[in-house]
Amino acid sequence: MQQSPLQGSLKNTDNNEVPMDTVIIKITGPRKFKILNRSWFVPELTNRRIHDLSPTELRSLSIYLRHFVFHPPYAGQYLPKVEIYEALNRDRDEVVYTIQLTFSVPKLLFGNSLQEVSDADFEKVLYKLRKALEDVGIQIESEVLANAKVSAFHLCKNVLLPPEIRMKEVLDELGRVDMSKVVDITKVEYKHGGQSLHIYSGTRERVFYDKIADAMRPMVKRKDKGRLERERALIERCGLDKHEVFRYEYRVKKGQAVLSEINAHLGRDPKTSVKFKDLFTPDLCKNILLKSWRDLIKRPENQLALLGPVDDLGLLSHIITEARKHGNAHSLNRALISYGLASAIRDNGAKEVRRVISRVWSADHPERLTKRLVEASELTKGLPYSNSIAFIEAGIERYQLMTRMSWVLAV
Repeated sequence: MQQSPLQGSLKNTDNNEVPMDTVIIKITGPRKFKILNRSWFVPELTNRRIHDLSPTELRSLSIYLRHFVFHPPYAGQYLPKVEIYEALNRDRDEVVYTIQLTFSVPKLLFGNSLQEVSDADFEKVLYKLRKALEDVGIQIESEVLANAKVSAFHLCKNVLLPPEIRMKEVLDELGRVDMSKVVDITKVEYKHGGQSLHIYSGTRERVFYDKIADAMRPMVKRKDKGRLERERALIERCGLDKHEVFRYEYRVKKGQAVLSEINAHLGRDPKTSVKFKDLFTPDLCKNILLKSWRDLIKRPENQLALLGPVDDLGLLSHIITEARKHGNAHSLNRALISYGLASAIRDNGAKEVRRVISRVWSADHPERLTKRLVEASELTKGLPYSNSIAFIEAGIERYQLMTRMSWVLAV
């Protein structure tokens, strides 16, 4: 019996959730993929050998020489975005071709990204991916797909909001957080008229938005018009069209970041190549997503930014009481400094407070401000998050696998 591409790499699978959405995988030839309809690429796909290259191409330092994008005249169900890159391998003096596939795993499997994938679905995902490509004349064996190199991945979690918690309120509160130790590394950006929040930090991005509002946006504003009908049908059947669903996405967008994230969690050498099948290791994606959320909200300045409803005197009283417990000679000074930072960050956001401080004080030693932020965070322990953030926190940490039936029962 032929061994499954998954056997030997995953054990003890009990339908653990794999909170995965978009994945980008790459496969480099030769003889690992076959294209039957070359004219469906723009420009038309043609093979070249090294003697076909111009002197300029031979001297080029570009990562790739030519880029081909697949535009089939038809597609059955969900089809990944397909691109092929032509590059010069100088070590071997040959022209090599790499096929890149970009696709949403739940949309490939279910036709929507509200239902969530489990590690037990891996064989189904491989079959669906191979079949979708085969239907448009691209032949790749399942084993090759399973061992494809991962160059980017997006993890996600959906949380159904109750009527008393509004998405705008959640986004406004999360917009006060920061992920950097210095000014202007993290970028916070609202998109789609304030309906989504993007927090950029290097090669990683955190995105928050209302999944239902995104799916129900006018067709003219969508690139995936043909694929949207099944998702909308699910929303209406489950009665979700009158609700808001908070969606958190953690996007790891570059190859080096992929190696860092995956290999650190798997306890492997940092340079170990990450394969598509690795993403279905039990609890791997779940642990990465949970860590990304905790890294965000557990930072000292973000603890202050997300403080719940407490008036100024209540905040001051709590901080002074906590400082007094330490009993040192400077406890009141520490308390007053901490109160000033906590109050300013709660009202204006962590990034804005850093920016104001940097205008006056040198940014050469950010650790000094970090120390004060840690102290302020410690002295506000015991104060709760806002109601909306506390609800989101519980929903993400609970980590229930959301199937079609789960959504029906949730509403």
